[in-house]
Amino acid sequence: FLRLTGVEYLNFMADIYDAPAEGRAEFIENYAKRFGIFDSLGNSILSYSHGMRQKLMIMGALIHDPSVWILDEPLTGLDPQSAFELKQMMREHVDKGNSVFFSTHVLEVAEKLCDEICIIKHGELLYHGTLDDLKATHKSQASLENIFLELTETKDLEVTV
Repeated sequence: FLRLTGVEYLNFMADIYDAPAEGRAEFIENYAKRFGIFDSLGNSILSYSHGMRQKLMIMGALIHDPSVWILDEPLTGLDPQSAFELKQMMREHVDKGNSVFFSTHVLEVAEKLCDEICIIKHGELLYHGTLDDLKATHKSQASLENIFLELTETKDLEVTV
């Protein structure tokens, strides 16, 4: 797929998802402009940077307008402006009554963006609920990061250099 142009890849993904042709160009233009890659869509993906490829992959996953977004570390490799735009897109999607599930190791992002959170350690669900409820049961902890470290018992790890 690296030999395809960005727009060829997006149309290919739309075809795979059987997304209607109507609205496809509008989606591509809107998201590509928000991500700052509109002018590069005619170029081979092989020429794209890691961040540009990440943006294109996100667009390819969303081109069929799913009501539920499941994203694994979607902010990885994105520049600050594109990360901001993706977080805005996620919020807009939820505000329309849809759902976004995403994993992140950047707990400040989860703290600012999520309505509900899950804390998972080695496949075991340690917590699921709102941040407010979590903070209410851990009054001594100020941040999600501190609570996470307490729940996963990594806070007491000793690092030797």
